[in-house]
Amino acid sequence: MPAGLHEDLARASDRNGVSLNQFITSVLAGAVGWGRDDAAPIGASKGRSKWPIILLTANLLLVAAAAISAIVFLVAAWLN
Repeated sequence: MPAGLHEDLARASDRNGVSLNQFITSVLAGAVGWGRDDAAPIGASKGRSKWPIILLTANLLLVAAAAISAIVFLVAAWLN
């Protein structure tokens, strides 16, 4: 195995909190569809909820609206 590939795999296994051997086994098993039907390779998305994205978008829109309001009020106060 090339040293660079080993390093990348070791970092990926650390991010996923598993041993390098377990990570490689999981990835290989997932690549060939081996094991349980509901099993997914480590690090694969398991139908993540869309709520965090929706809430972050709503938060961004509220912050943007507040910023625009603050700028409008500052300009209005400066002109008067």
